[in-house]
Amino acid sequence: MASNIKFGNFDSEKFGLNLLTRVPETMQEQEITETIPGKQGVIDYSMAFGQRIFQPYSIAYTFQKYIYDVSKRAKEETLLKNQIMSFGLSKLYDSNLPNNYYFLAKCSSDSVTNDPQYQKLTVALTFTLNPPFAFCELAEGTDEWDNFDFDFDVSQETSFEFEIGEVACLINNGSVAVQPKITVVGEIIVECNEETFTFSAGTYENTLIYLLPGMNTLSMSGSGSISFEFYKGLVA
Repeated sequence: MASNIKFGNFDSEKFGLNLLTRVPETMQEQEITETIPGKQGVIDYSMAFGQRIFQPYSIAYTFQKYIYDVSKRAKEETLLKNQIMSFGLSKLYDSNLPNNYYFLAKCSSDSVTNDPQYQKLTVALTFTLNPPFAFCELAEGTDEWDNFDFDFDVSQETSFEFEIGEVACLINNGSVAVQPKITVVGEIIVECNEETFTFSAGTYENTLIYLLPGMNTLSMSGSGSISFEFYKGLVA
């Protein structure tokens, strides 16, 4: 299948555009370093927050389509420009990504060239990705067999019910720390990454709990149930 992208209402495949080039920019890390007098080299604190932090980066695409009718070519040019630039920060689907993944992106540059000599349209699009990760649309613990990817997914429980306490492990199999949505019935105390949080019944989306890449051990006490909803992010 030919490579294609989808962004808002724009679908390169439906437009019949052929991808000529796909050029990702080199990712730049936000390094935190310190020079110590009398010591060789530098001290690198870049992993102080448990993950590598990157600058926004971009991907440039070039598409082409032959249209031999002059009026149809002009109409297509107008349609393309309007569909591409009508959306701000949105999901960008790229067939080069694994299934069910998307970039969170904004189209920062678009150019549609109408070439009457060769009767073709050339479409050049640049998307800025921030942060530079592809995110999964399926929550961890979904474990749908048809969508399970043995290269990237982990089968795990993300909901727990107890009367006194429980120690649970949540695996963030991605490359970026994620903030889970937490739903609680009862009253639960959670210890995670050396921090303690108390939750009464309700749903919480902006807590200070972050699941770092890899294994995260949570000590929970109280009575009731708690569930964690989170989505992995991959460098892509």
